[in-house]
Amino acid sequence: MFKPRSVFNNLISGGEERILTKSIKILKIGVEATSILKSKDNIKVKLEKIRKLEKLSDNIVFELSEMITSGGVAPNLIDDLLELIDKEDNVIDSLYNLTRELARYEIKEVDVKEKLNKNVERSISLANSAIQTLIKMETSKDLLKMGKYREEIEEIEENGDEIKDSLFDFAYNKNKINFKTFYHIFEIAHLCDDVLDNCEDTADSFIAIMNSIIS
Repeated sequence: MFKPRSVFNNLISGGEERILTKSIKILKIGVEATSILKSKDNIKVKLEKIRKLEKLSDNIVFELSEMITSGGVAPNLIDDLLELIDKEDNVIDSLYNLTRELARYEIKEVDVKEKLNKNVERSISLANSAIQTLIKMETSKDLLKMGKYREEIEEIEENGDEIKDSLFDFAYNKNKINFKTFYHIFEIAHLCDDVLDNCEDTADSFIAIMNSIIS
């Protein structure tokens, strides 16, 4: 369970603690979504499962928004907390968007399909690591560790950029590739990158809240 960090014991209210605790449920939904994407399920089954998770995340965001705006938190933290839960929800939305695109088109060329699938698997593993690190950061009691986790997420995102660039290069340099396949590869590369970008944005938002609390 999330507990007030020792340095914040006299600064964080019970309402803020409850919101930060509950918001972690959104990130845990992200972990579940990445596990589904890594499973052996048919892509249509994966899509349906992740669609349900995306709706669950939306429901949690709605509930948290009500809590934040009902007067239970410090006025100077209202906007920051709303932004945090929005960023966390964006992680789930981007995983859902990625799954929709994966389900939208099936590449016929075996070598191209294998290349794409391999890179998607790598990207999903990075996303899982980034979300797990976000959870560690948001449950940490130590400011230095929070900063360390933020750096780890940035490094993960940079590794994701390499995957994106690799897919771009492959799409441009592959001979006799049709437009639909070319476009699909580009969309997948961008959407994989979006997941990690949203993880990084969430980390920045959380650090901003911590800085506001201690300033």
